[in-house]
Amino acid sequence: MQKKLLPALRKAIALLERHSYRYAVIGGLAVSHWGRIRATYNVDIKVLVPDTDYPAARAAIRSAFPERARPHVPANPLIVDAKVAGVSVDFLLAVPGYEENIVTRAVRGDLDGLAVWICSPEDLIIQKAVAGRVQDWQDIEGILIEQHSRLDLAYVADWLQQFAAALEQPEILRQYQSLQERISATITSVNHEPGW
Repeated sequence: MQKKLLPALRKAIALLERHSYRYAVIGGLAVSHWGRIRATYNVDIKVLVPDTDYPAARAAIRSAFPERARPHVPANPLIVDAKVAGVSVDFLLAVPGYEENIVTRAVRGDLDGLAVWICSPEDLIIQKAVAGRVQDWQDIEGILIEQHSRLDLAYVADWLQQFAAALEQPEILRQYQSLQERISATITSVNHEPGW
């Protein structure tokens, strides 16, 4: 992790823990933890809001971090963008349903000596596939390679099937399955080479 992100992450997590908000680090920091290390310049955190009291969560975060990270962008009621220690931090408030899984399935991990809850690799793949940008698919590839044989592939496929149907975008599931099968075949082939 880039050193300038650590103070921001530490302050953001301290605030959430002080208010007893469960959370999961997502985005580039989670990708670097589960997949390939890559540059990221901001911090993304999914926050589980008790009783969906979003106004209280927004008020608590904004009270601690009054400066917006993107003041030129219209405010989103489910995203609190804040400048924390000079870094852009997005607190993404979870909506009931799948997004709660992102937090409840989070794994305790270490990011540069800081113990935090990190989005599971499976849920990170799901979020990235639904977002569907070129960088997202590159991130998924890295996670599939680095976490090969440790992933709950049935869980990923089930949720992607649901999202593909709900969004009427069957290509989400097709692209994921194609990538997953290609990586699995490559790893199997490499593992069976003489001398491996």
